[in-house]
Amino acid sequence: MERKKDTYLSDSDIVRIVETYSDMLLRIALNRVKSLAAAEDVVQTVFERLMRRRPIFESREHEKAWLIRVAVNLCLSDLRTESRRGELPLDENIAGEFGDDSFEVLDAVRNLPVQDRYAVYLYYYEGYGVKDIGKLLKEPEGTVSSRLSRARKKLKALLEGGNHGRQIQQRL
Repeated sequence: MERKKDTYLSDSDIVRIVETYSDMLLRIALNRVKSLAAAEDVVQTVFERLMRRRPIFESREHEKAWLIRVAVNLCLSDLRTESRRGELPLDENIAGEFGDDSFEVLDAVRNLPVQDRYAVYLYYYEGYGVKDIGKLLKEPEGTVSSRLSRARKKLKALLEGGNHGRQIQQRL
């Protein structure tokens, strides 16, 4: 991804970014908005901003972090709007997209507080470290570690007993 500082993203760069990060951004958005249609809107808006602004990225990690930050901000904005208009029902079609086992775990993650949910998703699903999550969420590393610790305990309690509880406990 070597590029001169004064050049912008090309159309082929944008196509590559959309193909590479669409699924990840959809999963991040689904973690927050709970509606497939709203999550798709978030992803579409992220890519719309990418095409309109055509930012210059220093590396692939910078590119990925920018996309995640925009998605998280849009989800938070949606949360504020949603609180004014009321809760939207959970889209039952999501189960088919992630499989039955994943859906139960994902559903448990969705029951976590918003910031804990982001930390868990970024740590376990996207492989970010505590330091990187802190930068993305603009929180100290200690806060992220505390969030992950509390979230692990909550998830174990939510999933305890059944087969899913053992699976998540092995991962955590």
